[in-house]
Amino acid sequence: MSEPLLDIADLRVRFVSRGRPVWPVDGASLAVGEGEAVGLVGESGCGKSTLALSVLRLLPAQAEIASGSIRLQGVELSGLSADQMRRVRGAQVALMPQDTSSALNPVLTVGEQIAEVLELHRSLPRSELMGEVVRALSAVAIAAPERAAASYPHQLSGGMRQRACLAMALAGAPRLLIADEPTTSVDATLQQQMLEMLDGLRRSRGLGLLLISHALEVVARHCQRLAVMYAGRVVERGSTEQILSAPAHPYTAALLAVRTQSERRGRLRAIPGGVPDLSEMMPGCPFAPRCQGAREECRQAPPSEREVGAGHRVRCLFPIASAAAVEVS
Repeated sequence: MSEPLLDIADLRVRFVSRGRPVWPVDGASLAVGEGEAVGLVGESGCGKSTLALSVLRLLPAQAEIASGSIRLQGVELSGLSADQMRRVRGAQVALMPQDTSSALNPVLTVGEQIAEVLELHRSLPRSELMGEVVRALSAVAIAAPERAAASYPHQLSGGMRQRACLAMALAGAPRLLIADEPTTSVDATLQQQMLEMLDGLRRSRGLGLLLISHALEVVARHCQRLAVMYAGRVVERGSTEQILSAPAHPYTAALLAVRTQSERRGRLRAIPGGVPDLSEMMPGCPFAPRCQGAREECRQAPPSEREVGAGHRVRCLFPIASAAAVEVS
């Protein structure tokens, strides 16, 4: 891949909670190319949404980017002023949020909210705004776009609000779309429709897409590459084919085992234990307490990222079926 559209390198984000530092993102790296779909997967609490908010510089007041790099189209976002970032947000990178009910302003119509984006980023005259709003809603397959534009968020169904948020995210014609759990709280049919729509929009507009989900099976069919996140770290990344056919990290293998059981409709066996307390800096691999293959070395020092195949990288001292892993910077 040539220079990526989005390049996150060794990103660390710190919260302060009750006087203690918490590290929801702790050395994460990933990239998204032009027109490419990358899936970011992991259990709830692994830091996926915090990583997304870091790209948009929408972290809460008690959080800060402690170190690392976030480059969008070659520009370092962490060094931009608040004013500069407002011009980037919506025009170059946009977020389709997880909670669509709180993302929409309840006292403005859907059309008014999309019009604000158009006015800010595309400088359209007022006479053209509503026509463009209707086109934006039509593009996300809302059957009665004029009626939806005149509606308040509470007057729309959950699926319609989801599509309205997508229309708003795309109104500024961004190059990168971050979709945070876009299939939450909808049934299987609507999930598939949304994923197919995102895939179609990515292809037709040449969008880079970062698709975030806790469910590996949701993103595997719609992404060219995958990144697996655990305890604030991207523990494995590579092509979808590499990761599905030959997972190198025990956590990825455990997620795939759950996926396989789900497909066979057998009784699901959960991964034992839970995500560690991110306020505690663990000396070794954070997955070691849950890993059946953990050794004493795993508990002593955090693993560096290693290459186990072309473009296939893993943070594990003892990658699965890869004794010849080579450490990379």
